[in-house]
Amino acid sequence: MVLMMMQQFRSEIEAYLRRTGTKPSTFGRCFVCDPGFVSRIRAGGEARPSTIEKIRDLMHNNPSGPKGDSAPDNTTA
Repeated sequence: MVLMMMQQFRSEIEAYLRRTGTKPSTFGRCFVCDPGFVSRIRAGGEARPSTIEKIRDLMHNNPSGPKGDSAPDNTTA
């Protein structure tokens, strides 16, 4: 179950990166303050359900990608 959830989440991130042209390190830095986040997910790492929900919300609310190197307002997640 967790493996399938992580595969789906990884696919969502990859689609977002392709669609927006966002670099993986920029995605991680802007959305979770961790430039290595996407690399770890690609390598089979896991994320907490609360982190997955937070990132999904941020991807939904920032459909054209994060703006510059500043993080979107994620203080409510």
